[in-house]
Amino acid sequence: MKAIIEALRKEKRLTQDDVAKYLWITRQTFSKLEKSSIEPTLWQAVKLAEILWVDIDNFIDSDMKTIATKKIDWDKYKQIIQFFIEHGTWNKYKITKTKLAKLCYMADFTWYYYNLEPITWLEYRKIQQWPVPDAYFATIEELFNDESINIEIKWNSHLISNKWYYKTDKLSLEEKSILKKIANKWKKSDTKEIVDFTHNQLPWMICFDKEIIPYGLITQENPDNVY
Repeated sequence: MKAIIEALRKEKRLTQDDVAKYLWITRQTFSKLEKSSIEPTLWQAVKLAEILWVDIDNFIDSDMKTIATKKIDWDKYKQIIQFFIEHGTWNKYKITKTKLAKLCYMADFTWYYYNLEPITWLEYRKIQQWPVPDAYFATIEELFNDESINIEIKWNSHLISNKWYYKTDKLSLEEKSILKKIANKWKKSDTKEIVDFTHNQLPWMICFDKEIIPYGLITQENPDNVY
């Protein structure tokens, strides 16, 4: 890996800073990646292929190829979001956008912890208070535009609620069971509590800002600290 990335970078007359900025990571992180101290995430592999003008196969292993070939079931992702809107809070079925994102993150990473694969196959990025997939915000907006959810702005929070009955046919009984356990644990907790919890988990602490969080990191957690 080191020889490939370094050689291609120098061939294109790019500095480590040039490539690091394109990947939204620090130069130090890119240096580790170039030295093969760490492996690139799928998103990083895609961006490397773009900036170095080569095939993505140069930078991903068989597991990442599996993720890359997965087709995202967006209806299923919407059902997960609406499930947590209903079950993830006790306050008149209204939930903050941040808490909702955290619950969806926990669902994917908890499912991976027990089954070695996520529910949605989305990639979660570390940004500010969130481990969140890039598609989260667009999906919330789409649900709002479809009049499936309401969004109420109160002080600095976006409070989200379902407008009417939603389907859960895309979710298996086992998936619903995990989602319900997560929701029941956190329904009476405020947003800060759930933010603090996820920020004390290994996946959040190890990754740099704006990096994609590898699912596999959650397998190193104590079972009591998964959700």
